[in-house]
Amino acid sequence: MQPHETLACVELALYVALLLPTTFCTIHYLLRGQTAWLYLHAFVIAKIAGPALLIYISEHSSPSTDMQMAAQILYQIALGPLMSSTLSFVNASSKTDKYNSGPSYSPLNALGSKKGSSFFLLLIHPIIMVGLVLGIIGGIDRSPSSDGTINTDKYDRGATFSKASAALFMVALLAITLGCLFLWKTRKGLAISSRYIFTCLPVVLPMLLLRILYSVLNAANLDTSTSSGHTTKYNIMNGSWGIYFVMGFIPQACITIVYIGSGVLAWKRSRGGRQ
Repeated sequence: MQPHETLACVELALYVALLLPTTFCTIHYLLRGQTAWLYLHAFVIAKIAGPALLIYISEHSSPSTDMQMAAQILYQIALGPLMSSTLSFVNASSKTDKYNSGPSYSPLNALGSKKGSSFFLLLIHPIIMVGLVLGIIGGIDRSPSSDGTINTDKYDRGATFSKASAALFMVALLAITLGCLFLWKTRKGLAISSRYIFTCLPVVLPMLLLRILYSVLNAANLDTSTSSGHTTKYNIMNGSWGIYFVMGFIPQACITIVYIGSGVLAWKRSRGGRQ
């Protein structure tokens, strides 16, 4: 078994184990207006599907180009839902609902907030969505056709879109960090789950930065028809598994565990009647 396949097995096992508590938190907090958990749930699903496809590809001598493209895209776009969930958790200026579940951001509810910080963070969500779409289109454009041929124009355009996607994610992270600084002083007044997550953000945000840097390095080293020979060690599928483990696997796993752990601990504490 190759290192990439071994790491995919570990990743698959981890996120399958995290699926149940993620689903529980999603249902529990979604009923209380915290739509951030929907994005985290989507991220976990993507992190199950991506490694599963990679394992399937590794076990077959001639996998279809569609399967390879799907696996590559799933690994790349999973960052989008993770950033959206982080953005949702950071925005502590939305209205508190009748369940006292605490403020949380979502494009579904932030329009109801009149505070400037909520409006500021609302503007970040389209940046993440555009970055996500560009990442998908870039991955599709760089994939060969069914007969194995590559359209050089689309191939080069895909590299440009991938670079733009990584750049937008970096801009979004900087904006999220700025919003976090604005809202940091209000954390003690948040509901339990939001307060737990907010307290962990000084650790979460650097990890998210590390993951985005991996995407930036991958996009910056994509070959084009006029510029080839770039390093492939930042490629998720066939690059250095050690680099992906440090810059991709560990940050994403830690962030997910922090969010889920905060949600579960807040639920247990609320059942005990403590705020």
